[in-house]
Amino acid sequence: MAWAQERVERREAALAAHSASMARRREEADELRMELWLSAAPGRLLRAVAGRTGLQPAQVLAQLAERIVVSEEGSVSVPPFAPTL
Repeated sequence: MAWAQERVERREAALAAHSASMARRREEADELRMELWLSAAPGRLLRAVAGRTGLQPAQVLAQLAERIVVSEEGSVSVPPFAPTL
């Protein structure tokens, strides 16, 4: 009887691990990873903001991207905000 309970527990653990793995895959499919080349002026601005806030430039860009607003006409804007840790 004990072996049957252990088998059930191992099966439940395996199913939970598989479910968690599938959830991570779905999340990763929604992520966007990219390499970005900026000209000198925007690059300096980005590094300055990152330096003042203690963030990495990629973190500042991620916070900008999270706040993007697209109008019905398709124009893109970002309301003013202060990047934070």
